[in-house]
Amino acid sequence: MATGTESPAATAAAAMADPSCPPFPLLEEEGQHEREEEENVPHGGELELPTVDLEAPGEALAAACRRLGVFRLANHGVPADLSARLFAVARDLLGRAPFHNKQAQPGYFWGTPALSSLRVRDVNWVEGFHLALGRDHQPTAAASSPDLAALADLAREYGAHMARVARTLFGALAAALGLGAGQASAYLAEHDGFLRAYRYPPCPEPGRLGMEAHTDSSVLSVINQDLVGGLQVLHGGAWRDVAPCGGGGTGTGKLLVNLGDMARAISGDAFRSVRHRVAASRGDERLSLCYFAFPRDDAVISCRGSRYRPFTYAEFREQVQADIKATGSKVGLERFLVHH
Repeated sequence: MATGTESPAATAAAAMADPSCPPFPLLEEEGQHEREEEENVPHGGELELPTVDLEAPGEALAAACRRLGVFRLANHGVPADLSARLFAVARDLLGRAPFHNKQAQPGYFWGTPALSSLRVRDVNWVEGFHLALGRDHQPTAAASSPDLAALADLAREYGAHMARVARTLFGALAAALGLGAGQASAYLAEHDGFLRAYRYPPCPEPGRLGMEAHTDSSVLSVINQDLVGGLQVLHGGAWRDVAPCGGGGTGTGKLLVNLGDMARAISGDAFRSVRHRVAASRGDERLSLCYFAFPRDDAVISCRGSRYRPFTYAEFREQVQADIKATGSKVGLERFLVHH
């Protein structure tokens, strides 16, 4: 992705010794100052997250969704060896292959996961693969390379576990919200979710973001991360670090779950859609796998007494894409307020 404004100094990152690293533009001093002004929020240290047991989520799940919108998930049943193999293939494909080889592969992105975006506010220090898992999709065009075929096969197997996790969690949340069976089915189309494999390469600049601050558009997002930190959530008016929880196929790790905009809308703001970002690391690459679960496109999102007018997820997605194209960033649920 090119921004069209790079100076010779700003393209210095392209000359990095690692040929797998995308040509991220370096920040101009003025641009960095503008970013700092925009993100003028203090750092508040580490945030202690609650743990929810998938085998018995109970009230702990609803409480975590009301208070924080993010929690650790234990007893999730995802095989450790499957996670380890998926991380290994993603690490080889993203962190070891030359950039021009990766760039030619379907589903590859760098600088922003918004694949269709024509304009982004900032170039994030991230790259990855977007893997569609729906029944009408093959996860990436697997025949394009043996490595990508291996990633697609593992993603399909891993995605089945993620769909199970998402359905179990949402089933418990639907009960807490008093949703009927029809609503619960329409509000989480787990077979139409997708997986992203993210890599945050080592970054030579201090204070750079691997992922800019945002909320997810999903109902919920299930994250499996390695032991390199960097994830931060906005809580209590400050950015708080989220410590890695031993994932990445170690066999002992918990998953991380955060709620997205759709969970907030479905609950009438009773549940939180957590705002989060990723700080780039100067010394270590960071890998994570994120599964996103969404409503059906034609599901009408509504809640009695809600501040939001009824809308379909397809309408929401189209509005987000239009806002990113026009302004470089997502507006989100504010577009659907009753008085808007």
